[in-house]
Amino acid sequence: MFMYMSSTPIESDIVFSGRRSATYRDALHLFPDAWLDDVAAMRRFLQPIYGRHVLEIGAGNGHFSRAIAEDVGPAGLLVATDPSTEQLEDLEVESGGRIRVFGQAAHMLDLPIRDFDMAWSRGAVHHISDKTAAWKAIAAHMRPGGKLVIADIFAGTRLAAYFDDFIAQSCCTGHEVSFLSREFATSLCALTGWDKPQFTDVTTRWRFDTKASLGHFLRLLFSATEIFTDDDCLVAAERHLDIVSDGNGIALLWPMTVMETTKLPTAN
Repeated sequence: MFMYMSSTPIESDIVFSGRRSATYRDALHLFPDAWLDDVAAMRRFLQPIYGRHVLEIGAGNGHFSRAIAEDVGPAGLLVATDPSTEQLEDLEVESGGRIRVFGQAAHMLDLPIRDFDMAWSRGAVHHISDKTAAWKAIAAHMRPGGKLVIADIFAGTRLAAYFDDFIAQSCCTGHEVSFLSREFATSLCALTGWDKPQFTDVTTRWRFDTKASLGHFLRLLFSATEIFTDDDCLVAAERHLDIVSDGNGIALLWPMTVMETTKLPTAN
């Protein structure tokens, strides 16, 4: 059995612990099909084929980790990192060793495993306090030509406004973060050994039977404090984002930006 390793991240990096960790886990347990589109988008851009070694940054509750490990198969490896491994406790055992878990923040990443073929992060980069250090640390763990795919909220978008306007007020831990711009992400890559990135706007559908279910999911996912109801969370999403009819139910349209780049052969 593998053991967790930690670089003792600073306290401000450990966001998903305690109540927030529990409600996040409950949201995806109660609505396991909500993010099927997001998993499909991960596979479209990352393409974690059989035998690849993949580094995941900010693995959260392991929702994408399990899908990646399935794709790389027994000949591959997924290393899932997160400042808090509270939600990842059973992941290594469940995977039979194809997933290894390390409690490390991205900007202080120092793993005993190197030369990854690809790296993936979804919805975590805006929490990273030192993105320059993180880009450098990820590059240090990649083989030349290794692929980095980041799916996140970018500055100036409707989704960023939703987080700044409502999630920052309602979330039990607050949401003081730093959203990337395409310009700064391009500069980060130039300064830290990555090729010029490509950006793609991607809108996935979070599917639910009813709007009431969507409101409940959002309240759990973002761990709203007791003064905010399911309906409050639904109304805020409707104010900033689009909710459409989707077959027999409804879907929240979730617009993110995907950044793709590769490690330059000359990078250290």
